[in-house]
Formats: sequence, C-alpha cells, structure tokens
Amino acid sequence: MTQRILVIGGGGFLGSRVLRAAVAQGIAGASFGPAGRDLAADLDIARFDGDAQDSGALAAALAAFRPEAVIWAAGYNPTGDGLARTAEGDVARAVAVNAGAFAATLAACAASGVARVVQCGSTVVFGPASDYRATRVDEAAPPAPRTAYGLTKLMAEQAAQWAVDALGLDVVTLRLPLVFGPGRWYAGAAGSYARMLRAAADGTDLLEEVSPVSFDVVHGDDAAAALLLLAARRGPPRVLNMAGLTTSLPGIAAALSPKLRAVVVPGPAAFPLVDDTALRALGWAPRRGLADILDDTLAEMRRGA
Repeated sequence: MTQRILVIGGGGFLGSRVLRAAVAQGIAGASFGPAGRDLAADLDIARFDGDAQDSGALAAALAAFRPEAVIWAAGYNPTGDGLARTAEGDVARAVAVNAGAFAATLAACAASGVARVVQCGSTVVFGPASDYRATRVDEAAPPAPRTAYGLTKLMAEQAAQWAVDALGLDVVTLRLPLVFGPGRWYAGAAGSYARMLRAAADGTDLLEEVSPVSFDVVHGDDAAAALLLLAARRGPPRVLNMAGLTTSLPGIAAALSPKLRAVVVPGPAAFPLVDDTALRALGWAPRRGLADILDDTLAEMRRGA
C-alpha cells in the first residue's frame, strides 16, 4: 500500500478530494500548488506552495516530503472559467502548464526516485463521436482532439510516454470524463448544467434549451478513489479510460426538479462515450450515482446561499 502521496494541484476540486480520500485511508498526503483558495484547507496535511512551472520549488517539495507516488491534478485555469474555455483563450499558456509543466514534473519525479506518477488525463483527447465507429471507444481508439484543451492533454500523454521510455518512470494516465459534484462549476458548454442547478437550489422555474446527447460523468469522490487505486499499483496499463455513468442534460433536468423544462435542441455529440472495462477490471466501479451527484451539489449550494 502506498503510504505517502503528493498531489500537484491539491487545493483544487479534484486534488482536494484525492487528499481527503487519502487521509481517510491512513495515507500521508501532501499538496503542492499556489497559495490561495484551498478546498483542502481543513486537512492536516503537508503543504508546499509553488507554481507547477517552477521545477525548483517542486524538486524541493519532493526532497522534503519524499512521496512514493505523485498525482498530477493541476491544470491551466487562472480565471476559474473552466479548463476548456481558458485553453481556447490562451493556447500557449495552456500548453505550457498542461503539457510543459507536466513534462518538467515527470523529470523531477524521475530524478527524485518517485515510484509512481498518476496523471489526470481527459477523454477530450478523442475527436468528435462521428469520427469513431464504435458505440463506446476503448484505449485502442486513436486520439484526435479538436479542442485546444484536448490538444494539451494529448501532449501530456505523449510526455508521459516519453518519461516511461526515456526516464524509466512508472506513469499511468487516467482519462477522466466530466467530473461533477460539490465544488465544481462548469461554464461554456456545460452552462446549462450550472443554470439548472441554480434554479433547482432556488426553487425557481427555468426554461432551458438543451442537447439530447448522452455523455459520461463521474462523481468527484469516485474519480478520487480511482486515482488512489492507481497510485497504489505499479506497471501497466499505461492509459485507462473512465466512463463512470452516462446521462444527458434532459435526464439531469428531469432528476432535478419538475420546475425545470428542458427543450431539446438536436445537435451532434461532441465526444464519444468511452469503454472503461479495463479500469473496472482492476477493481474500480462508481459508487455514486446521478442522484448523489445532484443531491450533494445542491446541498452545498444551499449551505452557501
């Protein structure tokens, strides 16, 4: 069992959940990231302030904490508008952080003797669903991103393979779907989701035009559990898909409130659904359903109202 884990981006939505799950399992956790808003601020863990692009600060943190595993949960999102939207707005900076800083992290981990690195990847490395014949795509399907964010995540996957081949580092990439739950607010393409949540929390009526297309989603706690599972392993597989559960915006509207009217507007699927059989074969399965995702998020919203 892994005893010491450093989470890069540990103050963020997913990183903080990984640290909470680690502490609950008796694992010594540490967070590396910029000072500021920290969703894990209440945890008794080691904290190292630093930027993901500052290899010196990271090397110092690795030397001080000496983790057995490192989990990369960082990403370029300075405005909080979402990883995809900020990448489109500044492709160069997104590449520098999501791919360049990750590559530097891999080199630092190899130099420090870290036994395992787990990368939070994304299913956005795949192109439009129309590019794929299968109903669900597995890890053998060729990545072909059409978004700037997808490009940065594919570049990060290539950096991970470089670290395996050239540096002898043990790296696994978990391609995550949309990760929902308390603390996560999506804009842009998922703006309808946020508006429906707000209306349901306030008990107000809402008429929202939505796409009927199905998509994969997972509760943040289930994503964290998978990341910890992979941190405790060694060796292949190199890349794993995560589907979690499949839903749609009309389905979410129906589950949230009878006051929400979802007007279906036909449109193509942005990304294909994925096959996560290989991940489930390692013993992982989602424990939180759509009702849990919505109930937990609404409870947080009402506490903060």
